[in-house]
Amino acid sequence: MKRIATALAAISISVSALAGAWGDGSFENDDALDWVSQCTQSACLDTISAALNNAIKAKFIEASEGAVVIAASEVIAAAAGKPSPSLPPELSNWLKKQPPAKLLELAPKARLALARVRDPKASELNQLWSEGKKNEWTKRVQELEGRLGN
Repeated sequence: MKRIATALAAISISVSALAGAWGDGSFENDDALDWVSQCTQSACLDTISAALNNAIKAKFIEASEGAVVIAASEVIAAAAGKPSPSLPPELSNWLKKQPPAKLLELAPKARLALARVRDPKASELNQLWSEGKKNEWTKRVQELEGRLGN
């Protein structure tokens, strides 16, 4: 009986390790966190610009792309002096080495890309968050848009 309990516990741990992160915050999902790693390993702003451009040009934005747009937009909001309290420390450190003016030039693209991510006809991420239980996703994205300014 003890062996069965141990085996079940091991299976349970293995399954939860594969489950991945999925929360309504900007950095509460695997796609955003993977992107943070890519971004902080880059010496330039191409990772941010590419994420925004891809969403603006895409006919339909996949959930993973939408999560990346949100994370990239958080970087721009932080450069504008309005960081998320959940901004990962490695991203905060990376930001200190970047030219704020260049990041702020990307704010209009970030607002446009976020509007597309919030559009249920253009965004899988919006569609997924619209299903099922109540969540704060739309409110959080709108709050991010506010931190990006006009």
